[in-house]
Amino acid sequence: MATNSSDSSLVHLNEVIVAMVPWPEHGHLNLLFYLARIIASHNIPVHFLCLAARNQDLKKRLQGGLQTSVENLGNSNIHFNDLLVHSSPTETKDVLLERLGESICKTCHELSTNTKRLVIIHDCLMISYIGAHLHLMSNFKCYAFHPTSAFTRYSSLRQTIHIVDEDHDEMIQQLGEEFPTVESTFGPNMAEYVGKELKWKHNSGDIINSCRKLEGKFIDSLAKAKENTPLWAFGPFNMMPDSLDSLSNSSSGNKNTSHKCLEFLDKQAVNSVIFVSFGTTTTLPQEQVKELALGLEQSNHKFIWVIRESDRRIDMENSEERHDKIVLPEGFEEKVEGRGMVVRSWAPQLEILGHPSTGGFLSHCGWNSSMESISMGVPMAAMPMTVDQPYHTLLVTNVWKIGISVWSWARRKEIVPAAAIEKAVKTLMGTPEGEDMRQRVVELRDNIKNSVSQGGLAHKEMESFISYITNN
Repeated sequence: MATNSSDSSLVHLNEVIVAMVPWPEHGHLNLLFYLARIIASHNIPVHFLCLAARNQDLKKRLQGGLQTSVENLGNSNIHFNDLLVHSSPTETKDVLLERLGESICKTCHELSTNTKRLVIIHDCLMISYIGAHLHLMSNFKCYAFHPTSAFTRYSSLRQTIHIVDEDHDEMIQQLGEEFPTVESTFGPNMAEYVGKELKWKHNSGDIINSCRKLEGKFIDSLAKAKENTPLWAFGPFNMMPDSLDSLSNSSSGNKNTSHKCLEFLDKQAVNSVIFVSFGTTTTLPQEQVKELALGLEQSNHKFIWVIRESDRRIDMENSEERHDKIVLPEGFEEKVEGRGMVVRSWAPQLEILGHPSTGGFLSHCGWNSSMESISMGVPMAAMPMTVDQPYHTLLVTNVWKIGISVWSWARRKEIVPAAAIEKAVKTLMGTPEGEDMRQRVVELRDNIKNSVSQGGLAHKEMESFISYITNN
């Protein structure tokens, strides 16, 4: 196993083992894998516990953008535990997750016999599925990872339990219907989930992929609201030097593996291309695809548009159900040829955002995408769909002022018209207002770079977390 002889806080192999337990959908897998790499770089063995199919998908994506690191995984401290869970197309998502929870806890029990302390870092959504089986062990500690912003966590917490905060109340009053409610985002069961989370006796601390340079005020408010639970906020994970580079950047110099998007960007002027993507879990309605295509065409700006079906949900793993093929307006690709590129498969998002020719990002404002855009100094046009995305939109547009909102959240049930998309693209890519946003996000990126570097605030918080889990 790889060791770091310069690390002054080496841990014996049998002192601590870390088990990473992600929510088994791709947007959640990537973040916990970043964190796994950070922990493993401190000479701590890390086991990544997930469905075999999801782990295989993760490895394939890594091979598409991190060839060198994938080849070296076998020599690192990271181990993939591929879990096989029997299910049938007629079973519900909850039944499958309960079986997965049993398999996870069985594996954790086996790991616990080889270490003095097993540290389980789990996606917060997995609480309901692993909690019932943890009593089989005694030498373990659990830490909840929250794959969203401190602002989202705090705002949703305030809507479900009573917390006095006049500044937050003032923001809600100013925004009116534009401030998202938990009912309009997470649905009617959020209060029940928060209640379970607050009562869960195994939680030894919370982790958020954020930092004080981004969300200092909200991190402090969240820590105060959960004063009996340690909270660590360090990130963006993809910028932490201990994550051994990003999930895709390390292959950018390999001409044999260069993605066609990067070849397209190589031929464009600086900040001239807007990147358009709505993540791995969103499939746009056909009518919205049509309006988006028309808006991009009428904007007359260069673009890369990743348009694909969402990744299969865990409850569809064994289903034959497929979405209808996404159809672009007739003649669209011919009309934008040379100016726009349509990609119908996986694309190296971080590399695209980091390319000098990329000047904007039209996004659903998922937390992964938002953090990656900021980490590359790219302003955003926000078009949120659901859950935490409208909260992140407020951060982007109202708090950090590094982007614009494409459409009103109060009108979220409507199809966003082509005219609104065209206006947003033109504003972001071709006006002084857009350039001001670009300068602000570059300044924010540079501040974060300092924070995650050796000796910076986020890096110190990361070191504090590593020290805590190895000594407590």
